[in-house]
Amino acid sequence: MNSNVDHCKSKLVFFRWGGAGNMNVHSIRTGAAPAGAKQRLGPIVFAVDAAYAVPLATTLRSIAENNRSAWPMNIHVIHEGIGEETKRLIFESLPANSAVIQWHPIATLSFASGFSTRPGVSRMTFARILLPQFLPQTCKRALYLDGDILVLTELEQLWNIDLGEAVIGAVPDYWLDNGVSNGPGATGGPRVERYFNAGILLIDLAKWRNERITERSLDYLDRFPTTEYSDQDALNVACDGKWKILDRAWNFQFEPTQAIARIALEQKLAIVHFVTNVKPWKSGSLSPNVAFYDTFRSRTRFALTRWERVQSGLKRAGSRLLARSVLLRAAWSCTKSAMRAHASTSRR
Repeated sequence: MNSNVDHCKSKLVFFRWGGAGNMNVHSIRTGAAPAGAKQRLGPIVFAVDAAYAVPLATTLRSIAENNRSAWPMNIHVIHEGIGEETKRLIFESLPANSAVIQWHPIATLSFASGFSTRPGVSRMTFARILLPQFLPQTCKRALYLDGDILVLTELEQLWNIDLGEAVIGAVPDYWLDNGVSNGPGATGGPRVERYFNAGILLIDLAKWRNERITERSLDYLDRFPTTEYSDQDALNVACDGKWKILDRAWNFQFEPTQAIARIALEQKLAIVHFVTNVKPWKSGSLSPNVAFYDTFRSRTRFALTRWERVQSGLKRAGSRLLARSVLLRAAWSCTKSAMRAHASTSRR
C-alpha cells in the first residue's frame, strides 16, 4: 500500500520544463518530516495563485484535521505570486508536524497566454496539466485537489482505490456530464463519452506519462484555445475512455443555495467542492455555507477579525437588500405596465 508513497518523500527537486515557454521551475520545501516518518498517502498537489491563499490554507487545515494518521502529509503547491510571508502563514495554519509543503513557482503566462478561461477563473487552472512534471519520476501516483474544497474525512480510502487500466479516477461533472451530447464537443472540439470534473483527480503518473496526457491536453488547447471549460475540456479529451468513475462523495459539487452541514451528515460526504462563483470565504458572500466554512478558516492564520466579520455581515445584508430591491422594482414595473394597459382599455 505504501510503495506509492515511499518513493515520493519530500526533498528538494529541481526541474526544467522543455515545452512551451521553456520555463525554469524549482521547488522550495517548507517544514521537514521527522526522521524515519512514513507517509500513508501523497503527494497531494494543488495549483493556485496568490488570490487563493486563504482557501488553500483552509483546505489544508481541513485535510490535516481529518487525516492525523497520515501525518506528516506530503503537499506540493504549484503557484504563481505567493510570497514568502504568505507561505509562512499558510504553513503555520496547520497543526505542528502535520505536513511538509513543497512550493513550485510557475509563470502561467509563459505557456497559457493564448488560452482563455471563464470569468473569475484564474489561469493557474492550466498548471494542473503540467502536474507530473513537478514530481519525481519514481512517484507512481498523485492526488490533485482544487483549492475551493473542504475535506471531511480520511483520504486513505480514496488514495488506495484501484484504478486498473485507467489513467485517472474522477467524479463526473454534475452539470456537464450528459453523455456524448455535451462536453468539449459543444465548443467545437471532439466529443467525449463521459465528462468529469477536474477538481479532484487521482492520477496514475506512469500511465499519464505513457499516454502523453500533458502533451495531448496542450495540443487540444492549441487547437481550441477558447474552449469553454479550459483545461478541464482538454483533460477530458485527452483522458476520454481512460478514466475511472469515482463515487460522488469524493467530489460533491455544491449549488450556491445548498447548505453543506445537513447534506454532509446525511450522505457522509468526503470532499465538498464549491464549484460556482458563490464562494463562502468571500467578504459579503451570500453562500449558506459561510459559517460552516468559517469553522475551518477560524483555525488558520487567516481567521477573520471581529471587524472583518462585521464588514462581511454588512455587505451580505446590503446584497440581500439590493436583490430584494431588484425584485421589487421589477414587480412595480410590471404592475405599472398592467395599470397602463388597463387604463388604456378602459378609455376605449
